[in-house]
Amino acid sequence: MPWAKGIWLAVILLAVIIVAPRQDVAAQEEIRISGMVIGSWYTNDFDALFELDPLFTYSVYPLPPYLGENEKRRLHRVYYPRTRQDLIESYDVMVFDGALITHFTPNQFRDLDYAFREGRMSAIIAPVVMWFSVLEPTILRDVVPISQKGAVILKPYLVRFNEDADPVFLPFVDLGIDDYAGSQYSEIVPRQGATVWAEIRSLNWPWLVSWRPGGSNAGMQWVVAHRFDEWWQGSINPYAMDAATNMILYSMGRDLISDVPARRETMRLFTNFYNQKTIILSMIEWVDAFGANTLTLTDRLVALDSEMEGAIDDYLEQDYPAAISFLQSVTDTAKEISRDVVRLKDEALLWIYLVEWLAVSGTTVVSAFVIWSLMVRKRAYKEIKTTRFET
Repeated sequence: MPWAKGIWLAVILLAVIIVAPRQDVAAQEEIRISGMVIGSWYTNDFDALFELDPLFTYSVYPLPPYLGENEKRRLHRVYYPRTRQDLIESYDVMVFDGALITHFTPNQFRDLDYAFREGRMSAIIAPVVMWFSVLEPTILRDVVPISQKGAVILKPYLVRFNEDADPVFLPFVDLGIDDYAGSQYSEIVPRQGATVWAEIRSLNWPWLVSWRPGGSNAGMQWVVAHRFDEWWQGSINPYAMDAATNMILYSMGRDLISDVPARRETMRLFTNFYNQKTIILSMIEWVDAFGANTLTLTDRLVALDSEMEGAIDDYLEQDYPAAISFLQSVTDTAKEISRDVVRLKDEALLWIYLVEWLAVSGTTVVSAFVIWSLMVRKRAYKEIKTTRFET
């Protein structure tokens, strides 16, 4: 029957509309890399990288070094996966920022060992005092690519990258990444079979070391000489987190960054858009509090978010020119929405100012009339007759 065919056609079209975006999201999730930053009780740039870069999803397990074991266990129940399977399925890479995980049980250390050897999970480790308290005394000692770590040396240093290694860092050497100095290091001794990616120039000591431990599906384990110091801070070394991204891509067997300047420009446009969006949302919320109709603006912002998926797809596929072109057009649209929000704000404020002006003006007129009546015309006053005492 014709009407039955029409119903089936509508159902099919609706299914396509619903399923297609889900397929896009699923495809993005397969490309995205999931990370956990553990031990970061102060802000480090891995937090910012994972938060701002669409390539990553992440969580933070804050672990201040001054916490007692009971407090650490309470945090553990909140932030850490419950089972080995959850750990492997949830994260591709873990960043240990001097993480004193002394509260982990033997089973939890075995879970990490299994994830690193059999679950293809990678790790980037700034050991600080973690070496002596966590790595050396536990099963993880045989997972990391160093056998010894010395005491910290608080002294500026420069790095020299190994030109014979795979081109993880070499594109950044051409951009001057080895001209940026760090502030603290220690002597680390690589294990046999480990790769030394960079050395401290003045001492020829290893600075960054990695390997894949024994196992059927081992992930890459990276260890830096002591901690994520100024060299790893984007405010000082602008290419540090790009290099860290290449480390993670290399660990997972992905293509390395194809065009560093284009990627950085794309990230700048992403950041600008997110900042614009935050400001627009704040202004919409503020205007809405005064009773203005913000539904149209909200719908336009939701539509803009949907359009952003195209730029994210291009970015994940490293098609940076397409992503830049898309983001520039989206940025222009965001500016138009921002101007409309400002116009709506001005209209709302105009009525507020008008009501306030009428209230103040009315009060002034009434007050002036009362003062005129009482003080000038003395309408409310009566003449008082004088009296005198007679003797």
